[in-house]
Amino acid sequence: MTTKAEKDFLKKVKPVAKTLLDYALKTGGAYGITDAKVTISVSENQKSSVSNGAVSETVTGTQWGVGITLYAGKRSMSFSKNTLDTAKLCDTMKENMQVIHLVPENENKLLLEKAKVAKQPDMSALDLYEENQPGQAELIDYARKFEKAAQAVAGVKTTDRLKVSKSVAQTYTAATNGLERHEAKTTYSASGEVIAESKQGMEAGYDYSQAHHFGDMTDPAKLGRAAAETTVAQLDSVQPKTGEMPIVLDHAAAEEFFGTVMSAIDGSAVFNGDTFLKGQQGQQVMSKGVTLVDDPLIKRGLGSGTLDSAGLEMKPVTFIEDGVLKAFNASVMEARQIGVSPIGREDGTTNSKVLPGTKTPEELIAGIKEGIYIKGFNGGTVNTANGTHSREAYGLLIKNGKITKTAVSGFVVSGNLKKMFMNVALANDTPKQPNTKYHLVAPTTRIDGCTIAGQ
Repeated sequence: MTTKAEKDFLKKVKPVAKTLLDYALKTGGAYGITDAKVTISVSENQKSSVSNGAVSETVTGTQWGVGITLYAGKRSMSFSKNTLDTAKLCDTMKENMQVIHLVPENENKLLLEKAKVAKQPDMSALDLYEENQPGQAELIDYARKFEKAAQAVAGVKTTDRLKVSKSVAQTYTAATNGLERHEAKTTYSASGEVIAESKQGMEAGYDYSQAHHFGDMTDPAKLGRAAAETTVAQLDSVQPKTGEMPIVLDHAAAEEFFGTVMSAIDGSAVFNGDTFLKGQQGQQVMSKGVTLVDDPLIKRGLGSGTLDSAGLEMKPVTFIEDGVLKAFNASVMEARQIGVSPIGREDGTTNSKVLPGTKTPEELIAGIKEGIYIKGFNGGTVNTANGTHSREAYGLLIKNGKITKTAVSGFVVSGNLKKMFMNVALANDTPKQPNTKYHLVAPTTRIDGCTIAGQ
């Protein structure tokens, strides 16, 4: 069902888009213009910060934006303006029309062929827009509850940068190839930093939540308490011994690791030769049992949608199946460059998930005599071209098949991604979607044969 806000937005922007497209074709003919694309967006944003229970900052504002791409044969040129004034936009178009002949030809950047442009499926079932939105007082109350719960945990010295925000955004895209697309989304987010202290020093931790509906956000007291407990657990950490040992990634660390997998199958990386997975489609690139899928049709999913900005219908995609590489994550331009069919991911992945394994996390850890339970990474280097992995991490020591309370940090996890990908074992605890943190969710993950550079 289309809300009043959506109807008002479309009533306002559709005539603007039509005027601009008509102008592009009519006036642009003299400059060789053959096609055009217009995207109009509006975002109403509200952000508040809380410090010791008091509101320290509140920022609100509404921003309009118009993005235009002109096409002249195999040439294209994009530009944007923060105005809906059609006269000013047409003047800017004409200025660009006059120089588009200087742009190098690149047929891979052209609009999607008319025959491939889909009519946008109904988005209402995805429920990405909350019509009855919370007021500023409710948002601030969320931040205060986060702060109060965090500060109540023993060992916490203070909290910092506690922020809560709301964004109400709509986008309308139309093009001369028949593309017409509209999206409306509400997005809420909250985050905060916790600082803990002991006689040996201080540690800082961070946590956050995000959702399309305010009621889906993680309970603020639970979020603040978890952030504080995680931070306190890092106090008085020690450096583990240097050596080769298994590592086990918790959900957050596993999400980061499989983010590396997504980087390795990115269409741009494939075209530029920046990934060792180039040419490996149809080949075993990860352990058997590893399946990575992307589903845009999850209700209230952080990345959900029905039509991408190129005009392709968005459907579930399997990138890796039982360890075999099935598809690259390629936009229309990248698909043309590497010679594959586009997959409806012009704007990136949506809601990605590593399917669960068969063992419980306890069973996955049981056989480890000595290892590390990784709770997060701090910077470092990951190179998908040569497979280098070298990242500083922190977590807890594993001894005799059990996670201990001994915090470890200041060490580097090193390895070769080719080997690491083939040494993955998965637990059966993949988080559910929609998720209040990640577009990509993954189960507890074990990787054998990693090199730990510690003391």
